[in-house]
Amino acid sequence: MTGAVPILTYHSLDESGSVISLSPAVFRRQMAAFARRGFRIVPLGELLDAWSGKTALPARPLVVTFDDAFRGVLEHAAPVLADLGARVTVFAVAGYVGRTNDWPTQPAGVPRLPLCSWAELRELGQVAEIGAHGFDHRPLGEGLDSGALMREVHDSRRALEDGLGAAVTSFAYPYGIHGPTAREAVRAHYRAACGVTLKKASPGDDRHDLGRIDAYYLRPRAATLAFGTPMGELYLSVRALGRSLRARAAS
Repeated sequence: MTGAVPILTYHSLDESGSVISLSPAVFRRQMAAFARRGFRIVPLGELLDAWSGKTALPARPLVVTFDDAFRGVLEHAAPVLADLGARVTVFAVAGYVGRTNDWPTQPAGVPRLPLCSWAELRELGQVAEIGAHGFDHRPLGEGLDSGALMREVHDSRRALEDGLGAAVTSFAYPYGIHGPTAREAVRAHYRAACGVTLKKASPGDDRHDLGRIDAYYLRPRAATLAFGTPMGELYLSVRALGRSLRARAAS
């Protein structure tokens, strides 16, 4: 058992400057800064094993995840991770493997970018464990009918395991949206699932609604350097409060 652990979430590594994108150079800078600060990057499965008492974590663990499985993760992140001897968790959209991120619910301002093919996902397995991110990247709100829910939750795992020849044991909710019905469906098929609540993950949390810290907030160099310090904790707390207030105002 261990204390609270930060889980970072990234999407695409590219130069578009979009809300889901991070420059590959900034990613390399972040990983180097984390390594200098003594962080050791581990996949989500290793954190779960430690929480279950099956293994021990390094002194300063950091879980890194990527949503959507963009090809840029293989091109830009994999070499950096290999140099660090690090493993991450990549959540793939089963019905869009080898395509682009043009699922029907994609916001208009997000660039359409290539996703990993099956062969590329298997290659990415050298530095990553693969989790599921739905079949068609549909939000799992309470209005979703049971057939569509099973497609996103159950069928996505089956398709990924068939295509990869490896177990898929974790899930990330598309857009972070999920209700009680979706959580119970995910709980029946996965060890754990990640949401988008901006906070560290603790052993006592619901394993199927783990918080994550969006790497978007670490784009400024000062934020990266402060990560893991009291000043960095304060910065993220203020960001989390701002998100909560905006969500409340919009509801």
